[in-house]
Amino acid sequence: MPLSRRALLRTAGAAAALTGLGAGGAALVDAEVLPGKATLDNLLGRCDARAPDAPRAAVPAPVTGTFRSAARRREVGFAIAYPPGYAPGAPLPVCLALHGYASDARAAVHAGAYPEFLAGALPQGAAPFALAAPDGGDGYWHPHADDDPLGMLVDEFLPLLAGRGLRTDRVAVAGWSMGGYGALLAALTHPRRFRLVVATSPAVFHSYGDARRVNPGAFDSADEWARHDVTARAREFAGLPVRIAIGAADPFAPAVRTLRDRLPDPGVVRISTGCHDGDFWTSVAPGQVRAISAALAG
Repeated sequence: MPLSRRALLRTAGAAAALTGLGAGGAALVDAEVLPGKATLDNLLGRCDARAPDAPRAAVPAPVTGTFRSAARRREVGFAIAYPPGYAPGAPLPVCLALHGYASDARAAVHAGAYPEFLAGALPQGAAPFALAAPDGGDGYWHPHADDDPLGMLVDEFLPLLAGRGLRTDRVAVAGWSMGGYGALLAALTHPRRFRLVVATSPAVFHSYGDARRVNPGAFDSADEWARHDVTARAREFAGLPVRIAIGAADPFAPAVRTLRDRLPDPGVVRISTGCHDGDFWTSVAPGQVRAISAALAG
């Protein structure tokens, strides 16, 4: 197959960049000793996640609002995305959507183009569901001394959704990056609550020190880290309906490989071409949406 103009230009750019760096310099960048790993990954095509060929369709704007959270001690925003043909009050099952760091509920309900892929799958027989997301802050979805986003999610947000007519007896949870970690932690904390748990590019760390270097606010102490270390608790995932997807060039991939190797069923982890970005999230979304639809149906 002939290379596209974009591929040729990128290949030429990669060759020029690597020539300028030299073999030793390129190796140091690849090992993250020198800066530029993300640029190098793009130049080498490591971020070229396969574009999905699943149909998409237009969707209505999400419903948004706020509520006072006792668990988070603040006003919390939320968003609910209904599939085409369904309006607020429709008794649909729910997939909770957990956003990443420095993001929010509105972004979460659009992550991976889930609503568009669900809308495209409905004419093919997929069962409808609503996507619902609250603002979880930047504290990695676990309880802190003065902020409990996970408690808010289960003890406050789910009752709010039930009050709006949604079927909270049939719930899945999906998350991306920090939210992917949050989805895994939610599964361990409430092992009988979710029909499916989908973690995309989960921000999993090797150690408390790694977490502190990347995000000093993720965990308040080493003890807090230890309580919520999903890798150390990997055996607890036995029998839980979990799916994990991550790009091979994602900076969190090494830690996710460690988690995979400790899981009772390593086959729940899928590692494929891609980086920590929206292109990868969109590439894996169609299969995830269909899996959520099937888990919540009936």
